[in-house]
Amino acid sequence: MLRWAVRNRWLTASLSVGAGLLILFWSWLSEQSAWWSGVLVNGGTSLFLFAPLLLFGRHIEQRFDDVEAAQEKIERRQEATAEEIASLSEEVSQAQAEIRRTRDELSQVVSSRLASSRIDDQELFAAVDQTPSHDVLSRALIRANHLNLIPHSGCRIRLQETSVYVRFRAPEVDYFSGEEAPDSRGDLILQIEQADGWYRGEVAWTHEEAAEDLLVRFVESLVGAGQYPGDDLFDPTHIFADLGQLLQIAYKSATTGMFEPLTSVVEYCPPQWVITSTHLIGASRKGRFDYAIPIARINEPRWSQHMTEKTWIDEDSFDRAFSVAKLLFSAGKLAVKPPPAKGEPPF
Repeated sequence: MLRWAVRNRWLTASLSVGAGLLILFWSWLSEQSAWWSGVLVNGGTSLFLFAPLLLFGRHIEQRFDDVEAAQEKIERRQEATAEEIASLSEEVSQAQAEIRRTRDELSQVVSSRLASSRIDDQELFAAVDQTPSHDVLSRALIRANHLNLIPHSGCRIRLQETSVYVRFRAPEVDYFSGEEAPDSRGDLILQIEQADGWYRGEVAWTHEEAAEDLLVRFVESLVGAGQYPGDDLFDPTHIFADLGQLLQIAYKSATTGMFEPLTSVVEYCPPQWVITSTHLIGASRKGRFDYAIPIARINEPRWSQHMTEKTWIDEDSFDRAFSVAKLLFSAGKLAVKPPPAKGEPPF
C-alpha cells in the first residue's frame, strides 16, 4: 500500500507537470487573445511549479510522520526496557535478599553447631580430671589430636616428686573408615619416660579395665622402675588432673581467638610455659600465650640472660620448661630436629 501511494504521488506530480507544460504550450498558441493567453500562462505555471512543491511538502510531512512514528516506537521500546530493567532489578534484589537470608541461616546453623561442639569438648576435657575412665581419656586424646592440640606422638606430664614423665598416646584412629565417631575401645598407652623423652616402660590401659585398677598397676610399674617416691608424696590421681589441665589450656587457647593459638602441645610447665613440637611458649600477660621461642634456636646462648630482663616471667616455670625443651630437642623428640653432629653421615 505504501509503495502504491508513493508511486501514485509521483504519477500525480508527473501528470501535473505535463498538464502545466501543455497549458503553457496552449497559451503560446493563444497569443492572439492576450487575456486568454495570460490565464493559460498562470494556470500552466501553477501546475508546473506549485504541484511538485506541494507534493514535495507532503513528502516532507510524511517523512516527519515516519520520524515521529519511529520515535514513538523507540519510546515504547525504552518504556518496555525500563519495565524489564525494573523487573530484573526487583528479581535481583529478591535474589540478594534470599542469598543474605540463606547465608544468615547458614551462619546461625554453623554458630549453633560450633557452640554445641564447644560445650561437648569442654565437658569432655573437664571429665578427664573429674570422672576419668578409659573411654573418657581415649575420646579426649582422640579429639585433641584431631584438633591438633597435641601431636600424634601424644602429650606428657611430669609425675609428682619424681624425675620421670608419663606420656599419653591416643589409640590409632582411621578417620577414613566412614564411621560417625572414632573407635575409642583400643588400648590406651601410658608410656613412662625420662626428661629427654627416652623410654622407661609403659602400661597399657584396656577398655574393660577400671581407672583404679589401672592406677594400681601404674604405681607398681613405678616401683619396679625405682621411680616411686612413696605413698605420702605421690597421688596417682594427679596424672588425670594434670592431663585435663593441659588439654583445657590448649583448647581454650585454640578456640578463643588468640593471636598465637597453642597447637601440638607436648608438655605444660605450670603456671606459665608450654612446650610444643616447634616452640617454647610463655604467657606474658593476662594468661595469653603470646611469647614464643623457636625450638630450633633454643641452644643459642643469649636466652637465659635475655629472659631474666622480662618483668613478667615466672623464673621457676621458665627454667624447667627451657631445660626440658633443650633435652627433648637434643634427643630429636620434637618435630624440629637438631642439626647433625660434625662427622655424622647425612642419613
